[in-house]
Amino acid sequence: MERRHFFKHLAAASASSLLSLHVPRWSAYAQVGESRPHFFIYIFASGGWDPTQVFEIKPGLSSIDVDPGADAVQSGNINYFHNTDRPWVKTFFDDFYSQCCIINGVNTQSVSHEVGTEIMMTGDAGVPRPDWPTIISSETGPDLLLPHMALSGPSYSGTLGSGTSSGTGFISLLLFEGSWTAASATTEATLDAYTQRRFETLMERYTLEGRTGSKFQEMEESFRRWRELKDIKNDLGDEFTDLDGLGGEGVALATAFERGYAITGTLEARASWDSHSNNNGQQNQGFDNTFQGLHEIVTHLSNRPATSGSGTLLDQTTVVVMSEMGRTPKLNGSNGKDHWPITSVLMVGGGVSGNKVIGSTDDFQNSELVDFQTGQVSSSGLEISSANIGSTLLSMAGLNPNDFLPSTVPAFTAFRSGA
Repeated sequence: MERRHFFKHLAAASASSLLSLHVPRWSAYAQVGESRPHFFIYIFASGGWDPTQVFEIKPGLSSIDVDPGADAVQSGNINYFHNTDRPWVKTFFDDFYSQCCIINGVNTQSVSHEVGTEIMMTGDAGVPRPDWPTIISSETGPDLLLPHMALSGPSYSGTLGSGTSSGTGFISLLLFEGSWTAASATTEATLDAYTQRRFETLMERYTLEGRTGSKFQEMEESFRRWRELKDIKNDLGDEFTDLDGLGGEGVALATAFERGYAITGTLEARASWDSHSNNNGQQNQGFDNTFQGLHEIVTHLSNRPATSGSGTLLDQTTVVVMSEMGRTPKLNGSNGKDHWPITSVLMVGGGVSGNKVIGSTDDFQNSELVDFQTGQVSSSGLEISSANIGSTLLSMAGLNPNDFLPSTVPAFTAFRSGA
């Protein structure tokens, strides 16, 4: 069962005392140099999107096959491809170009789905390194029960442990395995009562047997966390009723941010991105669905007040939209495109230097060297990697990237405001 179906159960609750007594636990956040929490939403398009469909403007080249139905358009200073088959792309950029930065020419160094995903999320592959949201959440929200809500996107807990950072170990306590529908309030109350009785019986037996060592204490702690999850269920409310879509998941995650339960989260941009055939049709549908959900998320964030200080929730939330790879420059015999290591990343919201496109690829869709401060092509520049981007994301959370990445990894700061 996918993680999102756990949250269907969260919505079945009636009002509780927690709703009226809830106080956001901002004291749990410990971001260095930040006067208020900085939230992060990671949206991952698993399967490998085609940057030339939207982000890379490469018309008229014999070396690159682009969507024949697309036109180069501009929203503010953001240049991109528009096709009426994916209208939400233009709608999104028209409404939020000032908050957006497109990064082109990112080299994932892989054409493997699994390896590419790990590299984009952690900066490396084959090592137990936690991903960017896990590092941020474990360092800046260590006392939160679910600091990182991996609702549907990929998650790499690495050396930090899934229970500590991603929360999946605690989420599974409330899963009804194999169930795709929420339990009724009566059924859930019955199950809760049974769980309570079972716990008390076991603990009484272990006490009588003198078995009160570390395992006994772990059981007590697990049950306490389970009870706290039940309280969270009541508090999160209606936003967690239906999380089958990207937009709904993002709105629910924003609610968890506002109420002090989480600081990061990952979501899946669901689509048939692995377009080895019918590339244009599949990619059009994927981009339209993704940008529709992204529009819902960013609209919600921009309409909610910041959790502290002035501005909106969008001002303190960075949305990172990425994929594990790109697609080949040329179509194959099935009008599809195969795996290609060069991709693009979209940054939106708080801390982002918006209204610009940075990074670059050449006429054969290979990444070019760019200046890491300006993002512009430079013969003395460097190639952009996920680790370079991740270093800046860690800095935006108030962390020292050198504590988590080799000192030889420079930060790509061109997308960060005020950098």
